[in-house]
Amino acid sequence: MRAILSIAVETFLRLRRDKIFLPAALIGLGLLSLSGLASYWGVEEFFKILYDLGTAAYLFTGATVAIFWGHKIISDSRQEGSLEVQLASPVSRSAWLIGKFLGLMAGLLIMSGIFLVGWQGIYSAYGMGWMPTKDVIIFLVLGLSWLVMGAVSILFASLASGAIALFCSIWVFIVGLLSAPVMQALSPETPASTRKLVEIITGIWNLHLFNLSSYGSAKQFVGTQDILSRCGYGFLLVACFIALACLFFERRDIVA
Repeated sequence: MRAILSIAVETFLRLRRDKIFLPAALIGLGLLSLSGLASYWGVEEFFKILYDLGTAAYLFTGATVAIFWGHKIISDSRQEGSLEVQLASPVSRSAWLIGKFLGLMAGLLIMSGIFLVGWQGIYSAYGMGWMPTKDVIIFLVLGLSWLVMGAVSILFASLASGAIALFCSIWVFIVGLLSAPVMQALSPETPASTRKLVEIITGIWNLHLFNLSSYGSAKQFVGTQDILSRCGYGFLLVACFIALACLFFERRDIVA
């Protein structure tokens, strides 16, 4: 356990000093600010536009950083040779990989906190006071998708190297965003086998379950049981992807 925490702390410090961190944080804050300005496009739907654009900026910025960081922490360790050095000590490959993910998770949580501060800045700038508790829940649940994509990126980075892992992670992210809309858009004439396949993919891999932006401007918020089920789904995905990553990482050549 101590070895895992040491690797996690080292990974977090490296990510915090990474060149991506500051630009990503500034871009995310800038997009959140633009969502506040763009919400004035529709006076009657101010809050709906605000939440739709704000959550979209939050999702794409964080998921992109999670994908690149997940790929980077594995590929950099291979290129600089620190992977062989750390595994030469009494640390298993699975423990090393889990430590890397925990460090990635800590970095993403820090970035999520920065974005929440930026969201509060929008509320303060428009004289709306403190953001409600439901906003924090909306962004924290959406932040689970960051962790899921970080786990996906680590999985592919442990399976492949270079551009292949990055390419696969990005397309898995796109599929997760499109699965639910595609299922809803299927016509009644769609073959039963095709519909069944799309339903299976949507049931397993659907990133829209983390998006609660539609409740931001609604009078009633989603129930506690629904929130817990969405969180459970997210943590289950993270556990499955990391378990698969550990399984394949234990069996492959670390210098491949």
